[in-house]
Amino acid sequence: MKKFFAFFVLLLIVLVVFLSPISTSAQVNPQDLQNVEQQISDLTSKLNTAKDQEKTLQSQLDYINTQSKLTELKITQTNTDLEQLQSEISDLSGKITQLSSTISTLTQILLNRIIETYKYGNPSPLELIFSSKGFSDLLMATKYLEVAQENDKRILYQLQATKSAYHDQKINKETRQQQVEKLKADLQSYQNQLNQNEAAKAALLRMTQDNEAIYQQKLKAAQEEQNAILAIINGQGNEVQEGQVHKGDTIGTIISGPSPCSTGTHLHFEVHQNGNIMNPTRFLANHSVTFANSPDGPFSFSGSWDLWPVSDPIIITQGFGNTWWAQHGWYTDPPGHTGVDMYSSISLSVRAVQDGTLYVGGISCGSGILHYKRVDQGNGISTYYLHVL
Repeated sequence: MKKFFAFFVLLLIVLVVFLSPISTSAQVNPQDLQNVEQQISDLTSKLNTAKDQEKTLQSQLDYINTQSKLTELKITQTNTDLEQLQSEISDLSGKITQLSSTISTLTQILLNRIIETYKYGNPSPLELIFSSKGFSDLLMATKYLEVAQENDKRILYQLQATKSAYHDQKINKETRQQQVEKLKADLQSYQNQLNQNEAAKAALLRMTQDNEAIYQQKLKAAQEEQNAILAIINGQGNEVQEGQVHKGDTIGTIISGPSPCSTGTHLHFEVHQNGNIMNPTRFLANHSVTFANSPDGPFSFSGSWDLWPVSDPIIITQGFGNTWWAQHGWYTDPPGHTGVDMYSSISLSVRAVQDGTLYVGGISCGSGILHYKRVDQGNGISTYYLHVL
C-alpha cells in the first residue's frame, strides 16, 4: 500500500510539472512593447500625412527617412517576437521529451501489471476466504485487491491523459514553429524594404545632386511627360504617316541629352492595345539587359517579340507601372509609369520591333515638343517610341 501511495504522489507531481502552462525565459516588458507599437502607429500616421504634402527634395528625403525608422521599429518588434517564440519552443521541446519518458514509464508499469495479472489471475471470493488465516486477513486481502484494481484503472487513465498532453504539446510546438517561419519571412521582407529605402535615398541624391532646383525640374518633366502621353492616347498628338516598315528597320534616333519632358538620353517604349496602355514586359521577349533602375531593381520579360527597339548592350532605367517614382508622386498611379525606359550604351538608333505602318508624331510638352514615333502593327496594337527624332 505504501508503494502505491508513493507512486501516485510521484505521478501527480510529474503531471503537474509537465502539464503546467509554458513559461518563457525571454520575458518581454509589456510597457516596452506598447511603446514600440505606439511609435509604429505614430510613424505610420506621419507617412500618410506626408503623402499629401507638397513635393520637395527635402520632403521626399524626410519621407524616406521616416519609412526607414518605421521599418527599423518593425524589425525590432519582430526580433522580440522571434526570441519569445523560440524560448517557448525550447520549453515545449523539454516538456515533450519528459512526457515521452513518462509515457514509456506508465506503459511499462501497465505491462507489468498485465503480466502479474496473467500469472496469478484474479482470485475469486471463495479462494480469498479459504486462503485467508482469519477475518482480518480476509479483509486486508480484499482491500488490497480493490486497491490493486483501482490502481490499474488509474494507471490506464494517466497513460491516456499523458498521451493526450503529449499530442497537444506537439501541436503547440508545431504551431509556434510555423509562426517562427512567418516571422522570419517578415523579417527578411522588412530588411529588403530597409535596403530599398537606402537605395532610394542614394538614387534620389545622385539624380538631383542634392539640389532642390534639379529635383523640381525632373519632377516637372516626369509629370508633363505623363500628361503628354495621356493626351496622345486621346488622339491629341500631331502625327504624319511615313509608310510601311519591317521588323528591324531603323525608324529613328534617340535624342541625346535633355529634351522637352525628358531629363536625359533614353527611349521611352510603350505598347498600346485597343487604346489601352499595356505592360511592355508582356510583349518583349526575355533578353540579357543591365538594370540601372534603382531603387526598384530587376524584373522579367515574358513576351514573344525577340527583337528589341535598341541594340545591345541594353540598359533599363525604369520599369512599367507602380515604380518607386510612381509611388512617390512623380506619376499619377494608375497608370503609373506608362512604359519602359531604356538605352543602348553604343548606339542611339531605334528599330521597329514588328512590321507595321510608321507615323512620326509630336505633342506640346512643357516648353517644347515631345517627339515620338508610332508603329501601327495591326490587330489593335501600336508601339510608341518617345524622345526620338
